[in-house]
Amino acid sequence: VEALGRWHPQARPVAVYAPRAALSAVAEEAQLMVVDPGSEHPFVVRRPAVWALAQQREWIPSYSDPQVDAVLARSLAAAGHPALRGIAGRPGAGAGPELQGEVTLAPGLDQAALNTLIGALQDFWSRDGYFAESVDSVEIALRTAQSPPR
Repeated sequence: VEALGRWHPQARPVAVYAPRAALSAVAEEAQLMVVDPGSEHPFVVRRPAVWALAQQREWIPSYSDPQVDAVLARSLAAAGHPALRGIAGRPGAGAGPELQGEVTLAPGLDQAALNTLIGALQDFWSRDGYFAESVDSVEIALRTAQSPPR
């Protein structure tokens, strides 16, 4: 109670069933739900987990979700760029984006071609309903493919 009061003087703790709190967050179009604000260890629940909690269904983090992996694989084929060697989903770092999309490219791509390729991937991901619903945020990490041995 004391920590909550420091966080917001008019706030009053109320015991609430978690799915009900998530439903309220969804109804208010909130993208995050903060659990135990003002404490030493507040916890932020991101949009996909809030939606799952509100629907009382299991939540799978995007970086562990086989269906998200399948969308990433389809985006590799859909981009159809010869420099694109692979895409893998990894957990994001710290409090940053939830998902890191590790994009592996052949060496030598110029900035204009890189911008076009990344734009095509982002467009594909944004148009995929499952990906848009299941992924809160994405950081794109670029890697250069190793040259094959001679």
